[in-house]
Amino acid sequence: MSRRERVLRALNEGYRLSLRGAWRSYLRAAKDPERAQRARLRALLRETKGTAFAAAHGLSRVKSLADFQDAVPIRDYEGHAPWIERLRQGEARVLTRSAPVVFEKSSGSTHAAKYLPYTRPFLDEYSAGTGPWLYDLLTQRPALRRGSSYWSISPAGVRDEVTPGGTRVGFEDDTEYFPAPVRKLLRRLLPVPPEVARLPDVPTCRYVTLRYLLADPCLGFLSVWSPSYLTLLLEFARSHAERLAWDTARGTLSPPSGALERPFPDLPGPDRPRAERIREAFPPSGPLHLERLWPNLALVSCWADAAAAQQLPALRSLLPGGVEVQPKGLFATEGALSFPLLDRPGATLIPHGHLLELQPSGQLDARPLPLHAAEAGQRYLPLLTTQGGLFRYRLGDVVEVVGRFEQTPLVRFVGRADGVSDLAGEKLAPGQVAAAIARACAEVGVQPGFAILAPVLGKGGAPGGYRLFAEASDPVSLARLALALEDALRAGYHYDHCRRLEQLEPVSARRAKDGWARYEAALVARGVRAGDIKPSALRREPWWDEVFPA
Repeated sequence: MSRRERVLRALNEGYRLSLRGAWRSYLRAAKDPERAQRARLRALLRETKGTAFAAAHGLSRVKSLADFQDAVPIRDYEGHAPWIERLRQGEARVLTRSAPVVFEKSSGSTHAAKYLPYTRPFLDEYSAGTGPWLYDLLTQRPALRRGSSYWSISPAGVRDEVTPGGTRVGFEDDTEYFPAPVRKLLRRLLPVPPEVARLPDVPTCRYVTLRYLLADPCLGFLSVWSPSYLTLLLEFARSHAERLAWDTARGTLSPPSGALERPFPDLPGPDRPRAERIREAFPPSGPLHLERLWPNLALVSCWADAAAAQQLPALRSLLPGGVEVQPKGLFATEGALSFPLLDRPGATLIPHGHLLELQPSGQLDARPLPLHAAEAGQRYLPLLTTQGGLFRYRLGDVVEVVGRFEQTPLVRFVGRADGVSDLAGEKLAPGQVAAAIARACAEVGVQPGFAILAPVLGKGGAPGGYRLFAEASDPVSLARLALALEDALRAGYHYDHCRRLEQLEPVSARRAKDGWARYEAALVARGVRAGDIKPSALRREPWWDEVFPA
């Protein structure tokens, strides 16, 4: 065992022990989620005392969840925007007593970028999910204690942005969600420095990330959001393997985009044997041999439900056979709703984090249920209230209760309730389209690595329609897939009604070469951070013809 491996083992074990209290707090809450949620409501009322929002909604008179529901309407981001704008301008005690320490932007994959205030109490709520999740990982999978970790980093896109009131916008990397002492320890476990987030573009960020990752023989854990993020990173490594090996052999850093503005910290020194392993691990074609680089690699954490499931086969084909893929819980920019437990179905809701309500799917007029009242097999739209300043915020996610851990529901992410596309009254939703694509693929007997549906606007008064962009081996398979998808969509009343009235053209199809790479590049070019890009079977933007020309 090398000196670095001994240090990593000690650091990981120390970190695991430091999380034991977080795990015990979760267990207490999981055994009595009703009591835990009452405590969250009391904490929320203390944090909002004396604020403009509390005064406007009479929160001083709230004694119970029912009182709170009567006093505060359900809102989306637009309903919060006037209050958040006052915060951005520097006004104090608008939504919470605690001032924002940072504003984080939402991913902007389906909406314009949104500014979300992060306070210290909010970050503590977030840690109520991340702490027990990582304790479970390090306890149940001891092999993870032997290695280093990579947490996704992508270029921020905007440098040194601050709000008009002087508050910083944007975290540099995922470790900033953790408390400061934990962050210092984590960064000793991370082979890639956070300064990578300051790089100006995605190719340079990828190259520098790989320069550090490929030099570390102890890598054991990878945490990304979308599976395609990691797939594209590994394929980038394949296409630049010779240059990366050259830099590794000489201890240099020379991305294809040109010289960097400043030197990077702790750049690994010359290592010719490591350079040869890079060449062996990334052949020009065929399977990768990552086990030659990272024998300790044991687990990848990423999205794996709904539309993200489509990306998993491509990722698994690049990973060594023994590497486990764990689906992420619902960790959103707006808050942490659930985290996965190893060897359990779904992910556990977090009863001692945010205040959570569950609105029955398809019953938007019904009073939302408290967390503990969720029923197995039912689908819900979560509402969250946080000490960051979101109140009864509808995320737009749909979850299904698949079991319980202690008395707390385990849920599976089903898809989005919003993101509906509606050219002529057809009201197509992402979950509906994902199911239709899966049905069509099964019927035709093909499994494209990439497939999205997007609207095609009509010209000169002609009706619009939808186009399937998919990777396909031949035109016949693609045409059959489009026909099968059309049939699957027509099982929906609104789409079939519009087709029968000839308000929509039938689904057309176009081959999408290098699908996920072009998908990511198109969104990055329009201001979305690479690490934040969300997979979706349905895209509402009308410009995908430009991304995938005929």
